[in-house]
Order: sequence, then C-alpha cells, then structure tokens
Amino acid sequence: MPAAASGAAGRFYQALEVHDGAAACALLAPQTLQEVAESAQGECETAILDEGIPAGGEVIALRQYGTQAQARMSDDTAFLAEFDDGWRVVAAACVSQGQRPYQCKVKG
Repeated sequence: MPAAASGAAGRFYQALEVHDGAAACALLAPQTLQEVAESAQGECETAILDEGIPAGGEVIALRQYGTQAQARMSDDTAFLAEFDDGWRVVAAACVSQGQRPYQCKVKG
C-alpha cells in the first residue's frame, strides 16, 4: 500500500475526527477546497466540518493508478491525487453506485 497516499487519507479523516477543519482543508485538492468553500458561501475550515463526512477509520485498501488513488477506509471511501507538494483528497464521503461512478458528498 503506497504510504504517501494512504497517509494523506488517514490524516484527513483524523483531522475531521478531532474537528480540525483547517488541517482537513489543507489536505484537500485545490479544486475541492474551492468547491467546499463556495458551496457553503464561507470558509472551508468551518464548511468541511458541516459536510457530514463519516468517520474514515483505518485505510483497508488503497488502489493507486499513477497520480490518482482510491482509499477505502473502514467507514468511507475517498479519492486522492498527487500534486507537486504531495497527495491531496479530491473527493470524500463517497458511496459506490455499482457500475456507475461513485456518489461523493465532497468533491471538486
């Protein structure tokens, strides 16, 4: 399991668990950060905590496809992308829709 992508996912959910919106937002991809702030018409740091993202739990599986990754947590699924400064969360609170794309509460 690629440690960098797995670590970023774990840190994101850990930040949410302790209600540290600033730390969670720092782990979002730029377009996701912008979308969270715009949809709430406010700051990401507050809005991300109001998104109803389930507790992630532990990373149980990680699939990496080049600079993209899917992190399956014990209680959620997130998608990440690798940027120059590391891995960032592109989408979270994602639910499988079978053969259709995942439905995600938070996305950019």
